[in-house]
Order: sequence, then C-alpha cells, then structure tokens
Amino acid sequence: MSNAISVTKIISIIILSASIIIAANSAEVFAEAEKYSVRVYVTTTVALESSKRGSGQGSGFIVHIDRAEGYAYVVTCEHVIGDGICNAQISFKDGERIEAEPIYIDPVYDFGMIRFRLDEPGVPADIKIAKLGNSERLKIGDRVGTFGHPVGIEFSGTDGIVSSTTNTPPTGTGKFIQTDAPINPGNSGGPLILMDNGSVIGINAATSGQGIGWSLAINQVKSLVKLVVAGELPYTGHVGWMGFDVTEITPARAMESFKTELPEYVHKSVLVNTVAPNNVGDKAGVMPGDIVYAINGKIPADEADYMVMMKDLADRICTLTVSRFGEKIDFHLLAADRSADRPKEYISIAGMIVQPMSRFLQYWYDMDSSAVYVADVEEESAAASWEAYPGPVRAVGVRGVFHEITSFESFWEAVNDLEPGEPLEIFYGMERIRSIVKVVYYDESEAPERHTVP
Repeated sequence: MSNAISVTKIISIIILSASIIIAANSAEVFAEAEKYSVRVYVTTTVALESSKRGSGQGSGFIVHIDRAEGYAYVVTCEHVIGDGICNAQISFKDGERIEAEPIYIDPVYDFGMIRFRLDEPGVPADIKIAKLGNSERLKIGDRVGTFGHPVGIEFSGTDGIVSSTTNTPPTGTGKFIQTDAPINPGNSGGPLILMDNGSVIGINAATSGQGIGWSLAINQVKSLVKLVVAGELPYTGHVGWMGFDVTEITPARAMESFKTELPEYVHKSVLVNTVAPNNVGDKAGVMPGDIVYAINGKIPADEADYMVMMKDLADRICTLTVSRFGEKIDFHLLAADRSADRPKEYISIAGMIVQPMSRFLQYWYDMDSSAVYVADVEEESAAASWEAYPGPVRAVGVRGVFHEITSFESFWEAVNDLEPGEPLEIFYGMERIRSIVKVVYYDESEAPERHTVP
C-alpha cells in the first residue's frame, strides 16, 4: 500500500514539474512577444473602389529593423489596414501611439505591412524582430500561442494546439493553420507562435467560431516580406486576372455534372462561374461552366491554389486549359495585373470621391476607360442628400452644357470651376444612360478638388 502511495506521489511530482516547466516556457515566449508585437490603429479617410471609410484596430509584429534608414517593418493583415487612403498608428505596451505608414497590401492573401520610424518618441529601446519559423514542419497537436489585442484587451497571450495544417477558412486564400488557441477581433495581424521554440509560424487572421481559429502560414509570405522591405513590390502587390470569377465545387460534381475527371490530390474543382463581358477571357471564348483544368500545365488543387498561381501571372501570357463537358480546350491569354488598377489620383466634389475607371471596373460594367467612377459618397454630404450613389459616370451636365466624359481629365475640366449653388447633373450608366442625379453643394469645403493618391 505504501509503495502504491509513493508511486502516486512520484507521478504527481513529475506532472507538477512538467506543468511548471511549460508555464515558465510560456511566460518566456510571451515576454519576448511583447518586445516585437504592436497594436495597430487605422482610420480610412478616403475610400477607393472596394474600400470603406471608418476606423479599426488590430495587431502586428516586427519582421525587420533597418537602423541605417531608421525604420522598423511590421506585418499585419490586409483587412486591418484596408486598401483605401488611411492614417495608421502603432503602440507598444504601456506606450503612446506612434505614427506609422502603410506600405503594402496583398490583394490575394489577407496580408499587409506598415512601417514606423525608430526615432519616434515612445519606441522602446529593447524592441526585437520576431523569429520566423518554418510552418511546413507543423504537426497536429503542436503547442501554439496567439498574441495580440482581443476585443481591445492589450498585449494578451493565449495558448492551444495546431488543429489542422490542411484545412482552409471559408473566405481564405492561401495556406492556413487551424488552431484552437482563441483568435478574436483585435487579434488579426498578430503572431501565431510555436511554443516549443518561440518562433512565429503564422499571422492570425480569422475565426470560424469557438475553438476554430485561422492563421496564414508564415512560409506563404516570407518572400513577400523580403521584396517589400527591399522596395521591390508596388503597394497592392501583383495578381493576375483573366476576366472571370471562379467558385469551388467537389470533384464528384465536376465528374457527374461536367464530365471532368481530376487527379486524386485535387480537393476541390475550380469552376468558371461568371465571365465579365468583352474582356480577354470572354473574347477568347471562355464560358461559364468551364472547369479550370490547368494553368501552364499545372492543375490547381482548389480555389486557394488557383489564386496563388494567379499571383505569378500578372501581365504575363499563360496557357489556360479548361474542360468543357469533358473536352479539353487551350486558351493563350494575357492576364491583367490587378495591382496596376489602384487609382493614382481622385477628385472630391460635393462629398463624392470620383476616381478613374480601373480595368476591373471596366470589365464588370462593360465600359471603356473613358468613364469615371464614383467610389464613395460621404454620409450627410450634399451628394448624399441628393441621393448620389457609387457607380460609373459617362457624362455630366454643368451650366446647361452636356459634357461627355472621355477621360478622368475631361471630368475635371467639366467640374473644376463649379460654384456653390450651381447644379451638377450626373449621368450614370453604361452604353445607355440608366439614371440622372442632380447634385448641388453649398459649403466651400465640398468644392471640387483634385488629389494625388499616396
């Protein structure tokens, strides 16, 4: 009996000792995370095309320090900093806010980067660079921790395990890590840490409910970080687009409904869902119902894999192979680079933000580049009171004169001297005018003004 008691005591001591070691290790890992993690604050002041005005917060972590140039570079999520024109700030634990500069967003991955000056008041002397790990070596059950600012609770660490290395969130693109370590609003952009060695193996991005969190695998973006730091990537990165949208279907449906047999490693088939009219894919003959069988001979394993492949095809000719009810058809297409579409300038007038038509907008509205696009209408502005709305503009009427819009410049020439109290007739629409909205402003703050996009 005494021997049994002794064995029980020994086991209890071993378990207690192991718990103390794990707790000590966790404390050290999170103490290090405090030195490379930041809280991110963003206010989007000007919405362009697909962005929205408003304020938000998230997390981030330092991946590079350039003391010669005087900058520290921070990784976060694209949905934290957005794709419009914004003001950004960061803060360290118990510190004041520091001005920061968004320098990169990724239109495919939910990934972005900002930087801040090292000589700003409030930058601690002991800040560090996060040690990036190898997300390819992860296994289900590996201990991980999230670090960030969930629901506004600053510099908070939690732990859990890797739940999967192959699953993907419903709206995610790329390779993700599934974890049961809590990821809440405010954690986005923060590090997912491998607790065994303190390395960062993911960027916390989303949650699908209690116990299901998602982090973008760090290996997916290591090369992008190097290019951004070197100044070799444009603000919105690169991504190819062939003029159609796709959706995922099961391989079983691809075979049953579309007579397309795919290799066993294909998790989901990529179905052409919508083809934008009068664009490269449409002109070549791509049709809704086609299965994307291969691009340059490589078969995408799912929609996420397809999107990753498109990142390498911007402004390049590629061979698209589709399966049309069992028949293989090759198309040689020039994929547009969506990054080139970010406006270089915009016009503010009566509370509206007016930008040049991008190629993407041209495709979906079946318009040429001669039109302009109302990207945003501010609440409580003159334009809002007259019920102006986002959409393409082909012509305007000023002082009883009809001005067909033939370029962004021609829109500016038509409206630049519009005075308070003078009506502006906006002719919305495509080939045929769909609606006309009258807008009148009275406050000088809403006078026409031309701006350059940073």
